[in-house]
Amino acid sequence: MNNIVAEKRFITQNIGVPYENLSQAYLRAETVLTSNQSVIKFKIQQGKDSTGTVTERLLALNDQFVITHLFFGLKSLGASESDAAHVKSVIETYNSSALDLTTPANGEAYYNGSFEFTIDRKEYIPQFPMRAFKRVPDTQTATDADYTGSGIDTVDGYGNGLYGFYASEPTLIDGRQTLDLSVDLGTSVDLTGSNPNYAVCELRGYLIVNSKS
Repeated sequence: MNNIVAEKRFITQNIGVPYENLSQAYLRAETVLTSNQSVIKFKIQQGKDSTGTVTERLLALNDQFVITHLFFGLKSLGASESDAAHVKSVIETYNSSALDLTTPANGEAYYNGSFEFTIDRKEYIPQFPMRAFKRVPDTQTATDADYTGSGIDTVDGYGNGLYGFYASEPTLIDGRQTLDLSVDLGTSVDLTGSNPNYAVCELRGYLIVNSKS
């Protein structure tokens, strides 16, 4: 049986959402990183953050979403924080040398931290190791990746469409709940560079539109 069909049937039977109301979708939230950061908070609902980016996909007030997979990554922009810079940025799945960090080793703090998820002030995920989301590809970008005259570029490997994702028990959330997603680093770390750096959270699953209208 197709995995998506099986997933949708499970959600219908166990969460009570009609099969035909489930549409494959994703949510994505991004947080700019600072020089004195111990907790990275993600706002995945529309209206919660006035400084959103063009690459975010946030949950509307009247919508619901069933989470099936979680992802966390890091990205660096160029000198500009323009929409074009965001859509061209590469999301890294490890402490890559491509990240623009003043102290390169500090990027590892992200993957040594813990993910926490609270729904309506009830701990859904009290602590989950960020190492579960770390993926270091067999083929990696290098500073000398361009071979003169050959026209060949070496880029990071990307194994499949769920590369860097971790499966979650199907979980129903909606745009009117109090949703707190954060990464706890344990201590303050400088995650800035000469250009802006962002933490990225992506949730994949099924969207239920206008379920609360």
